Amino acid sequence: MSRDEREFLAMFEAHGGVLLATLRRLCGNPHDAADLFQETAVRVWRNFGRRPTLRSPRGWLLTIGYRAFLDDRRRAPNHDCLVDPVDQRVGSPVRQAERAEWQSRVNAAIDRLEPVARQVVVLHYTGGLTLRQTAVATGLPVGTVKSRLNAALNKLRSVLE
Repeated sequence: MSRDEREFLAMFEAHGGVLLATLRRLCGNPHDAADLFQETAVRVWRNFGRRPTLRSPRGWLLTIGYRAFLDDRRRAPNHDCLVDPVDQRVGSPVRQAERAEWQSRVNAAIDRLEPVARQVVVLHYTGGLTLRQTAVATGLPVGTVKSRLNAALNKLRSVLE
């Protein structure tokens, strides 16, 4: 196995779960997310030998995944948003039901956000990107990312209270 192959696998082992969770939230369903995960892996592999020195492999990976998402939406802009099921493996049945209800409310509130605001929220909070990394991924200035996050969080608070 070559050095690039080992580093590629290590990157996906370390950050693939976050990438998939981010794509699920952006896409709204696990099927499209899985397709985009594979598309992202292909794009990363094609450019792996030419990658810059990475301060944040996660940021680079999520940026490529986000751009794959945008390209997919340009090709088929009318995807329905589906809410991922809540992980029901932990806790009492009452706790699971409460968590499922809360998760459903949060998902619905996030889905009602304007697409650009939703994407910034998902990249920053689900993807774990810094404000600067979110700005680079979306092509927006950091100040715009901050203001969109602030507006989105205010809207989410008002809907969820």
